[in-house]
Amino acid sequence: MKKDMSGIELRELQCTDGLDVYNMLQTIGSEENEFHNDAYGLSFEEFKSWLKKQYNWSRGIELPEGYVKQWIFWMYVEGRPVGFGKLREKLTEHSKKIGGNIGYAISSVERGKGYGTVLFGMLLNKAKEIKIETVMSTVEKGNPISKRIQETNGGILIQENDQRWYFSFDSQLDR
Repeated sequence: MKKDMSGIELRELQCTDGLDVYNMLQTIGSEENEFHNDAYGLSFEEFKSWLKKQYNWSRGIELPEGYVKQWIFWMYVEGRPVGFGKLREKLTEHSKKIGGNIGYAISSVERGKGYGTVLFGMLLNKAKEIKIETVMSTVEKGNPISKRIQETNGGILIQENDQRWYFSFDSQLDR
């Protein structure tokens, strides 16, 4: 059954994001299935500073050494944020092993509704739009739901080891 996409949108992180996004981020742990949510546990004031840093990083401003541009997007359903995703401009040596250049998480209170599949597909479309040349994702072996999401979105299993599966989405990016 295909998820109804009406009322679902992807919004890029802005420095003016408010309490709705902040509250959603507090429902996603600091590290779940290798996905890092650095806003978890921050005060609202700290969150506002974190937004500014992330916004700058998405524009290549004040990037720490070894980092690449990364965009953060909020998935909204009927006007409320339910999850978020990250897109890295390119793969680093570390992200080739753990994470890839696309990641996502859904609020703990919104899971099981198919939003992960929809969000991942929207992030793939955004990767194509911003001309990311290679998209790869890794999934911990203990997370079969995410594996299914990768496969549903056209991911090709290119490698696996004892800890994780590696998926390529380059065929999804054909221009």
